[in-house]
Amino acid sequence: MGPRESLNNYLKSVRRKPFVWGSHDCLTFTNDAFKAMHGAGWADDWLGRYMDGSRILRKNELKLEFRHQNFFSAVDARLHRVSCVPPLGALVTTDKARRWVTGVAMGVCVGTKAAFLDKSGVIYVPIDDINGAWVKNEV
Repeated sequence: MGPRESLNNYLKSVRRKPFVWGSHDCLTFTNDAFKAMHGAGWADDWLGRYMDGSRILRKNELKLEFRHQNFFSAVDARLHRVSCVPPLGALVTTDKARRWVTGVAMGVCVGTKAAFLDKSGVIYVPIDDINGAWVKNEV
């Protein structure tokens, strides 16, 4: 099964799974999408580090934990930022959906739309609403 089919199967499996901090949030959602496509997540080592128990770390705490001034520089350090139309499977961000302490919501590009999590499951946002996109670094 190729990356497209793996991504589609993953999205189908979580389409009605609600957003829950620490277990099914935008980081775990996008990380699991990458895992389905590539065999490993884009942020496996970040899982669990953005929370203190059930509390989400504050912006200044996130800066200390991840040693970056902002979310975008942290992602730039591990993925390749693209400035064109994001390809299928790219990590994407938007400020047009529910935003968190990072100032953006994270999703995954599925073509002319991007998949994000909402309180009731997966939602789709037009690609024009994307304000950042990254792909896996080529080795």
